[in-house]
Amino acid sequence: MGHITALISSYLPVVIALLCLIAAWFLGDWRNWKTYYPTILFAICVDFLISLLSYNFSLWEFHKSAVTPNHTIADFMIAFTNLPCIVMVYLHKYPLKSRPLRQVVYIAIWSAVFTCIEGLFLLIKMLTYHNNWNFWWSIAVWVFMFIGLRLHFTRPLWAWLLCLVGVVFLILYFHIPIAKMK
Repeated sequence: MGHITALISSYLPVVIALLCLIAAWFLGDWRNWKTYYPTILFAICVDFLISLLSYNFSLWEFHKSAVTPNHTIADFMIAFTNLPCIVMVYLHKYPLKSRPLRQVVYIAIWSAVFTCIEGLFLLIKMLTYHNNWNFWWSIAVWVFMFIGLRLHFTRPLWAWLLCLVGVVFLILYFHIPIAKMK
C-alpha cells in the first residue's frame, strides 16, 4: 500500500494540472480567451515575482515528483499550466453582477478548494514551509490571489498596487534578504 501511495503522490502535480486543463476545457470561455489573457499574464508575473524574491529564501518548497525534479520546475508547471486554466474558469464563472455577498462566497469557495489542494500536498510531504511561513499564511495568499485576479480583470492598476503592497509586506514581515540577491 505504501508503494501505491508513493506512486500516486509522485504523480499528483500532473493529476492537478490535468484537472485544471479539463476544467478549463469544459468550463472556460474559449471564444473570449483574449479577454482573460491580461489577467493570466498578471497571475504568471506575480507568481514569478514571488518566486524570484524567495529564490534563495524559500517560504515554501515543492519537492521532487515523477515529473517535477525540483521546486523551480514545479513552479513553472503551475505558472504555465494551472494558473491560466484557473484564471480562465474563475473569471468566466465569476458572478460580476451579483450581490457582494455572493461574490464573497464565490471567492471563499475558490480559496477553500485551493487551500485543500495545498493541504493535500502538505499531507503527502510534497510541499514544506520554511522561514516562519505556515498554513494560515497560505490561506491568506489564496484569498489575496482570488481577490487580486478579480480586481485585475476590472481594474488592473489597482491590482498591481495591491500586488506591490503585498510584496512589500512579504519582504518586511518575513525579512526576505533582498540586499543579498544577485
